Amino acid sequence: MKSLGVTVGNTCCCDIDMHSGDYGGIIFERGFFFLLVINGTAKLSDIYGNYGLNSGNLVVLTPSTTSSIEHFDADFSLKIIYIVPSYFDCLPDGQPLYNQVARYLGNYRLPVFILESDRFSYLKQTMALFGDRLNIMNVYHDGIIRNLCNFFLLQMADALCVENNDTTVFVKRENEIFRNFKKLLVENYRKHHSIGFYADSLNITTTYLSRVVKSVTGSTVCFHISKMLCSDARRLLECTDMDIKEISDMLGFSDQSVFGKFFMRKTGVSPLKFRMKNDLQRRDK
Repeated sequence: MKSLGVTVGNTCCCDIDMHSGDYGGIIFERGFFFLLVINGTAKLSDIYGNYGLNSGNLVVLTPSTTSSIEHFDADFSLKIIYIVPSYFDCLPDGQPLYNQVARYLGNYRLPVFILESDRFSYLKQTMALFGDRLNIMNVYHDGIIRNLCNFFLLQMADALCVENNDTTVFVKRENEIFRNFKKLLVENYRKHHSIGFYADSLNITTTYLSRVVKSVTGSTVCFHISKMLCSDARRLLECTDMDIKEISDMLGFSDQSVFGKFFMRKTGVSPLKFRMKNDLQRRDK
């Protein structure tokens, strides 16, 4: 994003166009990314599944997800806005949008939406406002960016209220608690695997945190912790040459055996067999 896009304050905007560049896979992780597919088709993937992308799709990616886009066709083009997570957290209008995507975060699905044509065109115009022109604003630079971000987030939230007609437009306290839990989780999942740490950090009981997370996402606190750990473990096994004990230590497991049992339970194979299978598939390509 930094090399291809334009950084403005705590945001970065980028246009991906197959006609003007030769792109490999694009990886999104540890940030708030908002993707609008302008033209063509591609495949969005995470460790749990694949999604076909077409013109008119809006994708909202949160810091707790890791995904990639590949298999572009020749006409594929995409607009991307990135917002620094700590900045997103301080924006007053971030929570309504997060409220609309929270239900996706507990059921192995990425938030991929189809926008109506009018909303698609208007959102495309808004995304075009991010860019170099904002950097000529001197006196009110920060305020302009902050208000543009809030407008952009509310514009998407308003569009998704139509898509998610079964999701309340009001931000309940439990949604705020869940958002704070996910923020803590992204920062601490390698060091803290127990619900007690997150409940204590939020000054609530473990029972209440369990009830909130289950209500918002349909999944347990342990599910969310395990999902982050498993996703990170798979990435480290696939993309690094760290040995399994090093990965076990990095992810906060008491020893390699405990990590191996955890990984086996979540994926059906041992860490070693997972790495060997991945290496074999890579050689075959």
